[in-house]
Amino acid sequence: MAISGFLKCYALTSMASIGSNVQSFFARLLKILMVFSLLPLTIGLWLGVLEQLEITIVAGDSLRHWMGWGFVTYVWCHLLLYRPVGFFQASHKLFSAVAGWLFGGQVGTVASSAGKEKGKGKEKEQPSTAVVKSTSTDQGSTLVAFSPYVIPFYAICLCIAGWALRKWKPQWFFIELLLFCLGMAMAFHWIMTADALQQQRSRWHIETYLLAVELVFILTLLIATACLPWITPEFSFGQALATSLSHTQQLYSTTIQQLFF
Repeated sequence: MAISGFLKCYALTSMASIGSNVQSFFARLLKILMVFSLLPLTIGLWLGVLEQLEITIVAGDSLRHWMGWGFVTYVWCHLLLYRPVGFFQASHKLFSAVAGWLFGGQVGTVASSAGKEKGKGKEKEQPSTAVVKSTSTDQGSTLVAFSPYVIPFYAICLCIAGWALRKWKPQWFFIELLLFCLGMAMAFHWIMTADALQQQRSRWHIETYLLAVELVFILTLLIATACLPWITPEFSFGQALATSLSHTQQLYSTTIQQLFF
């Protein structure tokens, strides 16, 4: 009887383990399929927005020109001079609190870390990075945990400032500077978010990380381009979206034809 009970318990445990492994395998497979299925949408959205930015002329040049210079400037500053982790922490904490209040639960906070490397008799400081620290045992809603990353807070603030300035003084002359700063704000948000998500790699599979990066890119780009007409009404979000969908459809069609025909 004891041996029979042991064998029965062992069989149940083995079946539960096998079921868990199968479930984990299909979950990973689903995420991999989502990563590849969202890739044409990501590329199509990016191409459509760039195309609309190129044909929209402001102050004698395209929006892509002014925002592109801002984007490149921030990337070089981030790599060579300074990483404004504190600004990212502030926006992350703000939206963490808002998301927790709206949807329940609490998300992790972002803290900076600066490692030190010991050399011969002296210490060398490593660049600071954004580290996500959990502040609640409630894993709660995925929406709560994800929301601070998909809101480009400083880009939205710049768009609101542009809208207010247009109402106050319609013929204003520093739209170029605002567009330049908007490009910097988008580069800041994407790079700092990528740094923060990198800290999750120790407990995430690669497909989970890639899926999170794709979703952050898609949602932040949609939000920023939806707010851009507040600065310059010449930019058409609807036209940018239609062009993006057209590019996405072409990419999906080409991919399907290459794979199955």
